Amino acid sequence: MELNFLTIADMPEDLQSMRGVLSAFEREKEVQLTLRRVGWDRAWQVLLMEALEGKGPHVSQIGSTWVPTMAMLDALRAFGQDEIATIGGASCFLPSAWESVKLADRPEVWAIPWSIYTFALYYRRDLLEKAGIDPDTAFATPIAMRNTFAQLSRNGTAPWAFPSLHPYADLVHIASSWVRANGGDFVSKNGREPLFASPQASSGIMDFFELFPFIPFALRGLDVEACTNAFARGEVATLIGGVEIGNELLESPYAAQEMRENVEVTTLPGVPWIGGDHLVVWKNVLTDSAHEMAAFELVKYLGKRETQIQLFRLENVLPARADAYDELTFPLETTKPTLERILKTGRPHPPVRLWRRIEAFLDEMLLEIGKAVLKPSPLSPSDIAMQMLADYDQKLSALLKG
Repeated sequence: MELNFLTIADMPEDLQSMRGVLSAFEREKEVQLTLRRVGWDRAWQVLLMEALEGKGPHVSQIGSTWVPTMAMLDALRAFGQDEIATIGGASCFLPSAWESVKLADRPEVWAIPWSIYTFALYYRRDLLEKAGIDPDTAFATPIAMRNTFAQLSRNGTAPWAFPSLHPYADLVHIASSWVRANGGDFVSKNGREPLFASPQASSGIMDFFELFPFIPFALRGLDVEACTNAFARGEVATLIGGVEIGNELLESPYAAQEMRENVEVTTLPGVPWIGGDHLVVWKNVLTDSAHEMAAFELVKYLGKRETQIQLFRLENVLPARADAYDELTFPLETTKPTLERILKTGRPHPPVRLWRRIEAFLDEMLLEIGKAVLKPSPLSPSDIAMQMLADYDQKLSALLKG
């Protein structure tokens, strides 16, 4: 039997480890898997078109925030409670991962968590100590982080490099930590009302953009890779990046020895965002019971604790299963306790039907605020942000009512 599995990867060589993991499933179930790759830059558009056309693969990887839209389009096959039990039950997955497998107002389970993704703050312990800053409290709150950046600047150290002036797909995920620091959020739980202009959320957004003037002029407009390399070379004291990039930093050809010896990692201020990828079975399998059974077996196999641990060791992909974390090790000693704190307090975006559309709107809004803040202006970053938030609040309100 042939089974189609769509996975999201930017380069063909990224699938090598996955093919090895899947070969055991093929032998055990006597199934031939056709592995189809789509890059992250096109994944949403490809999956959306296949959902609208009633096509789609048998099984696919999917961004966790995309599930509600695909379920709304009636493109997915729901998982029964007995099937979920055979995978280990909801309790074996991280609560933050399981939170996005359903629509906000419906009981059906449309996806099985596969991996998680979240952000942390990397910093140079030696540069903080040289500036007289206590690393234990330096980034505990948004205000503490701003004060830390100011102290680093006064001491002649560039505080950070951060992607700016160009679209950055993770901007909304990172900024959400600040938005939620005072109990705010971007949108209501039902996805019908914008909340980013509320006092709780807007104060966090203002704190976030107060950090932008600390990006050195020479490092403005860089992408993620260039910012990471600047930190590796020792040009800046801090970096926001995925929890998994500790290996990349230590092994980077750009890495300065001082960075390798002094890099630490901690949580972002506020409430961390936790996203990731889910596995879904497309509704087109319902026409053939044998394919339907094989599709579920593939999801079950990929959702197993042992498989997720194997993928972490091969690809540095964080598991969605809570019971896998006792087996994980990291090159930086501070990574595991940092990750434990994130998993206790972090949460995903609300599982609302129009989230992908809302996310695109928010990314554009945050990008434009960041551009405005980095231009010469007599106004403070907070004043610029507040003025623009009011305008964008009206735009999103009209969009959600349209």
